[in-house]
Amino acid sequence: MTDEDRAGSLRGRVVAVTGGGRGIGRAVALAAAAEGADVALAYHDSEAGAKEVADLVRRAGTQAEAFRCDVTDRDQVFAFVRAAEERFGRIDGLVNNAGIMPSTPFLEMAAAEWEQVIATDLTSAFHTCQAVLPGMLARGGGSIVSIASRLGLAGWPGVAHYASAKAGVIALAKSISREFGRRGIRANCVAPGVTNTDMGRTVMSGEVGRRRMAELPLGRFGEPDEVAACVVFLLSDASSLLLGQTLNPNSGGLMP
Repeated sequence: MTDEDRAGSLRGRVVAVTGGGRGIGRAVALAAAAEGADVALAYHDSEAGAKEVADLVRRAGTQAEAFRCDVTDRDQVFAFVRAAEERFGRIDGLVNNAGIMPSTPFLEMAAAEWEQVIATDLTSAFHTCQAVLPGMLARGGGSIVSIASRLGLAGWPGVAHYASAKAGVIALAKSISREFGRRGIRANCVAPGVTNTDMGRTVMSGEVGRRRMAELPLGRFGEPDEVAACVVFLLSDASSLLLGQTLNPNSGGLMP
């Protein structure tokens, strides 16, 4: 493979990214564009961020559009996918990135908080996958990548809802791959450790951050572009043998 080939691993493809206005979603959108993909961004609250990302993608030489979408609302998810397919003609890759992570001790956790996290971090992926799969199947293939978390593999106090949701997206990827792998669909996950994003910085500072850092053989936290590189790899044909797998860019904090 030449350098030119590597630089265009997603050339001619369309990638949809939820939570695309900031953090890992932003990094994924820009990394996919750098590899030649057109990008459909779904955002909820980060309109300015999503539009900025879309502008940066266009400057990089590919096409982008930002769509407002509450991923917990099934109708809005299907409307987003329809609009993206109308704008770009197809969706070849889906990145389930939107998520929240409140922290509450388990016995103090209200049912409403549990349900909100499950809806945002897990059920939303059910909606998006059901929305994109018919088009992917009609074209004979597609790649779905969900952002999980090392906490979905290890569990963690105070975030039982988040860890449970992230474990769920890992099982969802395995199930989709087993059901549709013979029809060209690959579903995988990326499970980062603490990453330098708005969400990640809540646990990077102070005594909690020092304790987490001490657990890492690499000696540092991750950056969004490092996580995005794993996502782009899974979207590309370079990962053609990977179905139902989870990549773990976590600085060595968890070695499953």
